[in-house]
This record gives sequence, structure tokens and C-alpha cells, in this order.
Amino acid sequence: MRTLLLTVLLAGSVSFAQSSTSEPGGGVIEAPAETTKVLGPFRADARFTIDTDILLAYVNLGVNADLGVVKLGPGVLAVGAGLDFGFCGTVCLLIGAVLNGSYGSRNFFPQARVSYHLELPAKSGNALQKIDVYGLVFGGVVVSSMGFSATYQGVQVSASDTGVGPGIGLGAGGSYFFTERVFVGAEATAKYASGTYKNVVVVTPPNSNVDFRWRDEYTSWSLSGVSLRLFIGFRI
Repeated sequence: MRTLLLTVLLAGSVSFAQSSTSEPGGGVIEAPAETTKVLGPFRADARFTIDTDILLAYVNLGVNADLGVVKLGPGVLAVGAGLDFGFCGTVCLLIGAVLNGSYGSRNFFPQARVSYHLELPAKSGNALQKIDVYGLVFGGVVVSSMGFSATYQGVQVSASDTGVGPGIGLGAGGSYFFTERVFVGAEATAKYASGTYKNVVVVTPPNSNVDFRWRDEYTSWSLSGVSLRLFIGFRI
């Protein structure tokens, strides 16, 4: 009798285990696949970026954010916005010193972004589980300016150039999450940005309330090129 009871209990346990790992149609439910840390819909990544060289000749700082919108194919489509601020560093300081005055340049680049974050397979425990890779396109308006001022034998000379032009580009980036939400990474971009400066030169003689001004609009400027920006960010 005990043998028969044990047999019935064992058969019931096996039947319950099989039913708990099977679908109603008889198929076995597999464990969910492990993937990379892709940006999901209704999640956002905020970044602080920097692009410069070891001599700090020109420095470009920026902030941007991407918001996941919808899962599309093997990844997630995201939209976002950003603002880049660039300024001349050591090179302009050197030029100002040589000319015995002050010299500088800067630009602002507000932009819209569209990115596609790719979901890749990764085994459990693999370092690939901590990355998010994406491609992007961006565009906006660039405001660029330059300025110089100096005094020579009592004569004040100043020049200012201001221009507005389109800025568009594309690129690719990757983030590595060293905590659940905080990440570091890099973004390589190719950008086209150019326009025409409106130049104003002002000369003021010593002890005079009258100055002389010259204007023209033919000087062109360009910020086109390829860059690699490093960033640190936070997933919301």
C-alpha cells in the first residue's frame, strides 16, 4: 500500500512540473533571452559631453537627451534634443597676447536628435549586457561669433563677427553602464555647419566721442568636420 501511494505522489509531482514549464499547446516555455542595455520606450538618457584636445585649443561642451519612443525591428527609435557650446581656448589666448589685445570665438548649436538604439543578444554575465549602441542624425541652427579688441597708442580698435547658419550631421555612439543607471561613453559624429559673418569694425580715436565703423557681410565661416565626443550620463 505504501509503495502504491509513493508511486502516485511521484507521478503527480512529475506531471505538475511538466505542466508548469509548458504552454497550453504543449510547447515548452523558454527563459527570456538576455540582451544589451538598450534604451527602452518611455525611458530617457541624459548626457553631458565634452570634445577637446590635449592642448585645449578648442573646447566643445554640450548637454543632450534621448527619449525612447517605440520598439521598431531589432531596436528602439528615440527622439531628443541637445545644446552644444564651443569656444576657442589656448589658441585664442595666444593670438590675443601676440596682438596685445583680447581675441575669442564661440558658437551655440541648439539641435534636434533622432536616434536608433540597437538591441543585441548577450549571454548572462557578459560585459555586452552593460552597453547601449546607437546611430543618430541631428540638425539645428548654429550661431557663431568672433571678437577682437585692443588699444594702440590711445586708439581703440574692436571687431566683431556674427553669423547664423544651418547645422546637420550624423553619427554613432555607445554607452557603458557601470551602475544600473549611470554610464560613460563616446559619440563619433560628422557635421556640416557653415554661414556668413556680419563683420563690424569700430575705431575710436583718443579723447573722442566719435568712432568710425565699417560693415560688410562677405566673410564665410565653417564648423564642419568629424569629432569624437566623450560623455557621462544618467538613465531616467
